[in-house]
Order: sequence, then C-alpha cells, then structure tokens
Amino acid sequence: MTFVNGELQARFMSRVRGLDPQRCLAVPVDVGKAVAMALVADHYGEILVAPFEFALTEAGFGVLSAAITSARHQRDALVVRVGVEAAGHYHRTLVARLQAAGLEVVELNPRAVKDARGQQLLRTLKSDTRDCGAMAELLIRGSGRPPQCRDEALAKQTAWVAHRRRKVAAQVVLANQIHGQLDLIFPGLTGCFAHGLDAATLRVLIRDLPDPDRVRRLGVEGILRFVRRRGVHMSRPKAEQVVRAAHVALRLPGTERHAPLVVLAADWALFEALDQQIHDATTRLAALLPKTPAGVLLGIPGVGVVTASSYGAAIGDPMRYHDAGSAYRASGLVPIRYESAGRARSRTGISREGSVELRRAIIDLGRGVGLHHPDFITYRRQMLARGKPPLVALIAVSHRAHRLAFAMLRSQRPFDADRWARAVAGHRHRTDEQARHGDTATFGGPPARRDLPAQHTFTHAEAASN
Repeated sequence: MTFVNGELQARFMSRVRGLDPQRCLAVPVDVGKAVAMALVADHYGEILVAPFEFALTEAGFGVLSAAITSARHQRDALVVRVGVEAAGHYHRTLVARLQAAGLEVVELNPRAVKDARGQQLLRTLKSDTRDCGAMAELLIRGSGRPPQCRDEALAKQTAWVAHRRRKVAAQVVLANQIHGQLDLIFPGLTGCFAHGLDAATLRVLIRDLPDPDRVRRLGVEGILRFVRRRGVHMSRPKAEQVVRAAHVALRLPGTERHAPLVVLAADWALFEALDQQIHDATTRLAALLPKTPAGVLLGIPGVGVVTASSYGAAIGDPMRYHDAGSAYRASGLVPIRYESAGRARSRTGISREGSVELRRAIIDLGRGVGLHHPDFITYRRQMLARGKPPLVALIAVSHRAHRLAFAMLRSQRPFDADRWARAVAGHRHRTDEQARHGDTATFGGPPARRDLPAQHTFTHAEAASN
C-alpha cells in the first residue's frame, strides 16, 4: 500500500490502523539550549497535558516522563510517540535519554515544522507553543525519522569530521584577516605567490620577515640565505620578484608600522596552531576510517581520507535510507519542482531542505572524483560542452559519484574499475525523460541548477590529494 509521505508513514500507519485514536498519543518536544517545551495529545488532536516547560536536565526529564506516564495511564495508551525537533545539537542528549527510557522517538525536520505551522496560517507567528502544535500534527500524520544510531567508531568519526570542519572554517576567516594585515605592512607580497598562504617560502616571510624595508636591505642573495637557513628552498626568480615588490611597495609611516606587525605575528601564530589542529584531526580520521563503513571508499580515484570520512560521517548507517535516491533527497540537492495546470517552471534551484553536512560531503566527493577518475572527467567535459554551467556540471558529477559511493557503503565491496566500466556502458543511452531534463546521461542525476551548498572543507594543500 502506498502512502503520500512514503515508507516511514506506511510503517507507522500499519501499527495504528484500527486502533482507537484516543489510545494513541503524540508527544511533541520543542528543544532550546537549556529548556524545552512539550505537550501530550491524542490522535484526535485533543490535548491531554497542556504545554509545559522543563529544563534539559535529569530533573527536567523526570517532569517530562511524569507527564507522559500520566497521559498513558489516563488513556490506557497503546502507542506513545515522542517527536523532537532536530535543533542543531541541542536535541541529541534529550533524544538519547528518551531512547534509554524505552520510549519511541523520532526527529522532525525544522522546515517540516515551519511548513506545518504555515498550514495553520501561522508561519510568521512563531512561538514554542505553536511549534508544539505543528509538531503534534506531524506526529499524528506519521511524519518523523528515527534518530541515527552510531557505533563508537562512527561516533568518533562524526565528531572529528565536525571538529576539523570548524577549524578549517576558522582558518579561512583568519587567512582573510592576515591578507588584510599584509596589505598594510607589505603590499604586493601575497601577489608574488599563486597559492595563497600555502607556499612554504611565503610562510617563512610572513613569520620572520614581513617588513619590506628589511627585504630591500637584504636583497636577493640575502633573502635566499635567510630562507635557506630556515630549511626552505626558494628559487632565485621568486626572490627577485619579492625584492621588486618590496622596492615598489607603499609603506605606512614609521609610527604606524609597529602595531600591525604585532597583530600579524599574533594572527600567524594562531594560524599555525589551527594548521596543527587540522593536521591532528586528519591523522585521527585516517586511523578511524578503516573501522567505519566509509573505509571502502578509499579505492575510488580522487577520494582521500578527508573526503571518505566526511561522506561516511554524513551518511551514517547507510541502511537507514531506502536507496541512494533517498539519501540524495535528504541532502537537499534535489531540484525544486513547480508544476501547475500542466505547466512547469524552468530553471529552478536545489531545494536546500536537508542535511547541510551531507550536502557538503556529496559536493566534496564529486569534486574529488571529477578531477581524478577518467570516466567522471569525461562526463563533466561532456556536460560543459553541451553548454551547462560549471556548477551544474559539478552537481551532476556529485550525484553520480554519490550513487557509486552509496552502493559501496551498502555492499562493502571495494571499487572495481572494470565493473564500473561495464555498468557505465550499459547506461549510455539516455531516456526521453532524462533528455527532457537535460543533464544526467548516467544514473539519472539532477537537472540543471545553479545553486551550490556552502564552501567545502578542504584546505588548499589537501585539494590535490582529496
């Protein structure tokens, strides 16, 4: 039997079909940082326990548990289902405590809660009480997804991936600040190097020789000796370029130079500390990867430790998704579709309704595979040759790479280049439906769109290896 909201709703409805709605209870919980609000209602929508607040502590959990127990005894309930809005990380400890108490728990997507509130014409009138009412409606309909259960290795992988991503983001912000300081202290220095702050010689100059006056006095030979003594090789043409930049650089007055130099030194020390933390996190992930399902992905060309770990952590247990398409929809990369009266709106973007981490992981996967696997390189070039924008081509390549990686996660079979080539050969001919949407010759990828998720989590130095 088919249900509007798919398999999860079908499973729930098979459990409550034929039961008295008064004996089926919904317990929506709207979680905040320190407190949460809940109510208890039956499947007629009648409120048994009015909305109440409780602290996110053991004592507060006791208040929630007592309310659920009271309503259960009052109605001799056969089904009690607790729904918690997935609010960043705030909900996770409460969900774990509810599961430990033996209660059935599902997580509700915040966007679904907002849409349910909008159906009551209250989209712009948000409050915890209204959110609880909207969540109760979702629970009664059978919405909600069981929380992800991670074993120890997967939990560690998820934590280290998130830690590394935060440090990379902080380093990107700090790098922009360092560029700003260098524009005051030594204009033109970073322009001598093509790869930002990744060049070893540039790092030596920023740390130990950021003053253009000193560079001018040392000259080319002095610069070469200075850098060599610090264990870094610098080519003579590069040294000449840096010295020329020092000669033409505009400089601040002497009274204003000291403070920016001190700030630059402090910022650079923090930048190097973040570098070390990123390296340590990558080392941890490399050790954890063989113990997780994502370890099998290392056999795919262009997939390194960071890419495989990020994708594995974002997917979690692949068995919780019906297929690769379900996981792709959960990422929010599927195209927005708008049809009415037989007419469809063209050139819509991606939905962005789903996991940001999974969206980033799939894009990073496609970026790596699309640069190293010959078939994916060819596929991307074909799309570009057909006039597709680069971002559209990247999304389609990412979709294709996701389907490959997801199948490997499920089967735990290593990458087989010959088997992949045979599979691709069997799907060369596009269907009319694919041709109409125009972008997915193989494996039915997404139609054309320009949207992309937030920035990926590679440092420049790792882009080539991941």
